[in-house]
Amino acid sequence: MASGCFCGPLAGEFAAFAATLEASATANKTTLTQLRALDRYTARQGLPSGTIDENLAKAWLADCATRAPNTRRARYYLLRRFCRFLAARCPGTFVPGESLRPRRRPPKLPHIYTRDEVRALLAGALALRDWTSRHPCPIRSATLHTVILLLATSGLRISEALHLTLQDVDLAEGVLSVRQSKFRKSRLVPVSAGMLETLRTYHDLRIAVAPADPAGAFFVSGRGTAYSTSTVQAIFHDLTVQAGLREPDGSGPRLHDLRATFAVTRLLLWYRDGEDVMARLPLLSTYLGHACISDTEVYLRVTTALLQEADTRFHAFAEALLPAAGDQS
Repeated sequence: MASGCFCGPLAGEFAAFAATLEASATANKTTLTQLRALDRYTARQGLPSGTIDENLAKAWLADCATRAPNTRRARYYLLRRFCRFLAARCPGTFVPGESLRPRRRPPKLPHIYTRDEVRALLAGALALRDWTSRHPCPIRSATLHTVILLLATSGLRISEALHLTLQDVDLAEGVLSVRQSKFRKSRLVPVSAGMLETLRTYHDLRIAVAPADPAGAFFVSGRGTAYSTSTVQAIFHDLTVQAGLREPDGSGPRLHDLRATFAVTRLLLWYRDGEDVMARLPLLSTYLGHACISDTEVYLRVTTALLQEADTRFHAFAEALLPAAGDQS
């Protein structure tokens, strides 16, 4: 990132730090936005000591005291990492310690959809009216049905699905090219035979209502452009209400939980097939586009079905080790 993107007294250091983040594929939009905000903060406050001292660091962290816990933690870790980088260049730089780290908000456990729940959501999508005042689109129902099915069977993030272009969807080989996703990582995602047929059917509908520009969105709205994430989330909210998964004004399962459902289902199938699950976790992590296995583990919520399979696997393991009844050897 060019130093011109920063304006404060540490503009050069911020630019160099941003470059290291991009080189290590850990620079996302939120991180860079926060880094520019810290740069502007140092420009307003000044640097009496010539670098970031304890008072400035504490003031920067206190500036978002009313924000959500995870937001405050993200700001803390970014500041800590930058200060460590800066300390090598500017002696006397204050590095925030653990005493300043905000408490973590307990993560919301993902909802693992049952097959019946997914079927209800898909049926609700197909029942959507294609022409409405808010979302006019002649293939609205087909679009939402295909998007939800794709998320459930591939574990894509909703942003990844909506950013797919016509040239990203290989309908001959059944492979999706996910480009510059989270942490600017790209990957190839093969889909199942059934999902491929659905994509081919949707493609024919989509070509009939929008220009066949290779760089154009694969999933299109009534204007021939990509759906926004917020629009799909709003429609999905209504579908969960119709499916009885939430009250109209209450909390309930999220669209992103389809990604967790895919991960847990894949793990369960491996257990049932007798696979070495721990050896296959790196494959699942790569398929989902995670930087490391620990990111994937967030999705692996223990379900009743998983416990039963793990219990069966353990008993088979134990029987091979323990002597049979009456065996005194």
